[in-house]
This record gives sequence, structure tokens and C-alpha cells, in this order.
Amino acid sequence: MMRRLLTALCLLACCAVPLSADEATSVENPVYARWKNHPVGTEVRYRQHTQAQGVDERRLMVYRLTEKTADQLTVEIRTRQEEAAESDETVQVQTAKRLFRLPPGVTAEQFGKPAGRKAEGQEELEILGRRLQASWTLSEVRVEAGVTEIRTWISDQIPGGLVRSVSTTPAVRSKTTMELLELRESALREAEKP
Repeated sequence: MMRRLLTALCLLACCAVPLSADEATSVENPVYARWKNHPVGTEVRYRQHTQAQGVDERRLMVYRLTEKTADQLTVEIRTRQEEAAESDETVQVQTAKRLFRLPPGVTAEQFGKPAGRKAEGQEELEILGRRLQASWTLSEVRVEAGVTEIRTWISDQIPGGLVRSVSTTPAVRSKTTMELLELRESALREAEKP
């Protein structure tokens, strides 16, 4: 449950892109916006490290763009224990439509920003041997186990946007860190070059 919440919060941490005036009640889905400029087959690999009440768990997560059209895209998410075989992976499929209808009372500026936002800023990071411009957000949310503080770094230079996230829940002595390990652009990207 906590992993799904963290994944959802990380994916929604990116900003929405407003559309034309005649589509004022819709925005571009942040998930779609962060993958649309990458070819099908692109993969982003992460390590998720959770420490909670004596438990120390490391998981590998691979996000892979499997389908893309002008109206929607599909990302496959494969997860497994770091030491486990690939045959032990769990697979989830996330479909993101390009347009997302705003809920009543929510503006385009508010949509896609994390709840409980306390601070935000810009930072240059060195990740995977390259310099990235990232926006970071510090937010605080109340979950079943108590207050959780989430610090997230997002970059338009990374498919899906997520560079790193750290969430801590002091009441249960829990800390989860998700870090970018590898980016694999599809071979189609090479074929697109002149």
C-alpha cells in the first residue's frame, strides 16, 4: 500500500501543461506529458530502498514505455526484490490518456502539484554522468501511520520525470528512497537521428 502511494505521489508530482481556451476544463495528463517525447521501448530503472522498524528492503523498478499514440500512452512497471530473479517480477500496466478533465474546483495551476506542499525550488543535479535541471518539492501528507514528509526531484530531461524521491514517516521509523539507476532510450531514437 505504501509503495503504491509513493509511486502515485511521485508520478503526480510533476506540473500540468494547460491547453487552449476551448479545452479550459482539461489539462494534459502529467504522466503523458513526461513520456510523450520519448520513443516506445524507452526504459527508466530505479532502486527503491525502504527501511522501517528493522526491515531493510531493496527493490528494482523498471518503467518501460510500451505504446504511444496522440491520445494516450502505456507504461509497464516491473518490480522485484533486488536479489530476486526476473521471473519473480510483478508487472503493472499504467495507461495515461493525453487529456485529463479537471475535478470541480481545481484550476490548471493547482492540478498535478502535490498536496501539502511546504517548499519548492530548482536544483542542478549530476545523475548518470550528466547534468540535469530538476525542480524539487517538499510536501507533507497524513497517512494511516502518521505524517509523511516527501521530497521529490523531477526533471523534464528524464522520461516519466522522476529523478529521486525520499519519504520519511517518523512515527513508524520508516524511510523510503527511490533513485534513478539507468536510462535506456529505445534503439528507435538512434534511427530517428539524421
